[in-house]
Amino acid sequence: MARVDMPPEHLTDYERAICYYTLPKITHPVTFGLLAAYVVCLIETLGVLAYGMATHHPGVTRIGIFALGGIVVFGIVAFMLRALFHEFRKRKALATARGMPDVSSGAEDIPDPFENHLLLRHPLHARGDLFPCTDDAGDISYFVESAVQSPWWKVKDAHDNEVLRVHVQSEAASFSLGGGVPSRLSVFVEGEEAAQINRRFSLTSPATHVVCTKPEPREYVVREESIFRGNRLVGRIYYLHQSAYLDIERDEFHLAILGLFITMP
Repeated sequence: MARVDMPPEHLTDYERAICYYTLPKITHPVTFGLLAAYVVCLIETLGVLAYGMATHHPGVTRIGIFALGGIVVFGIVAFMLRALFHEFRKRKALATARGMPDVSSGAEDIPDPFENHLLLRHPLHARGDLFPCTDDAGDISYFVESAVQSPWWKVKDAHDNEVLRVHVQSEAASFSLGGGVPSRLSVFVEGEEAAQINRRFSLTSPATHVVCTKPEPREYVVREESIFRGNRLVGRIYYLHQSAYLDIERDEFHLAILGLFITMP
C-alpha cells in the first residue's frame, strides 16, 4: 500500500471563490443541442454517401466520401478547440486569483460567503494508496485506506476510529466520462448501509445520484462537479494544485458525500 503525502498548499480566498462561483459559468460541457446538430450533419452526410453507393453514381459517392471526411475532421477540431478555449479561460481565471491576497479576517464589512461551509482536500491518488483528507486549516480530518484488488475503501478519523466504508459494486466503464469514479457504490456506517451512489451515463454531462437512507432520507445529484439537493446548489467538487476539494455547506454534509469524494482520483 503506497502512502500519498499531502504537500503543503494554501487555497486562497479568491481561488476558492473562483472555483466555486466562476468556473461553472465559464467552463461549459458539450451541450445536447451542439451534439444533436453535429449528429444530424453526420447522418445527412452518410445519407448522401449511401445514396451514391446504392445508385452506383460515382460523383455522388465521391461527394459523400469527401463530405464525411470533412465533417469528421471538423468535429474533432471543433471539439478540441472548444475544450482548449475553456481550459484557457479556466487557467486565466485561476492565475488572476492566485496573485490576490486573502481577505483580511478583520474586515467586518466584507461578508464571508464560505462561513458556513466545510472544505476538505485530498491528494490525487490511485486505488491502493493510503492518503489523508485535510480541512481548510490543513489539519487531518480523515485517513483513507484501500487495496488494489479489494472492492472496499475504509475511512478513519484522526484518532484511528472507523467512520465509514465504501463498497464498490460496479467499476467505471472504460469509455466512461466520469473520470474513473466507480459507477455504483454503497456507503456503510457502523456496519449498516447508509447510502447508495449510482452514476448514470449521459452523452453530455453524467449525473451521479446519491440516495441516503440514514440517519435521515436525503437525495443529492452531482453534475458537472456541482452538488445539488433538489434544485439548490449546496456544494462543489473541484481539482486544483494536484488535489481534489470538497466545498459544501455544513448543514448539507453527509457521510455519503464523503464516501463519493474519497473515491475520486
